[in-house]
Amino acid sequence: MFWHTEAMPDDDHRFSVPSPVPERIDLASIKTDLEFAIEQLVRLHTQLARTALGIIFCTAVVTTLLNWWFLTR
Repeated sequence: MFWHTEAMPDDDHRFSVPSPVPERIDLASIKTDLEFAIEQLVRLHTQLARTALGIIFCTAVVTTLLNWWFLTR
């Protein structure tokens, strides 16, 4: 079943983003936002690396202890 029988209007300009006026672009604000984003990415990378190393270390300790326990039984 087809519910819509009318064609969509040809309004291509509805989806276009207006281009900013070069005089109104605040480069200092853009630079500050970019530096903040980079800082957050570096912090996230450090946190993920620390978490991954913690998981690897804990897994190694648990498997070593389980192996020793199984060997002594």
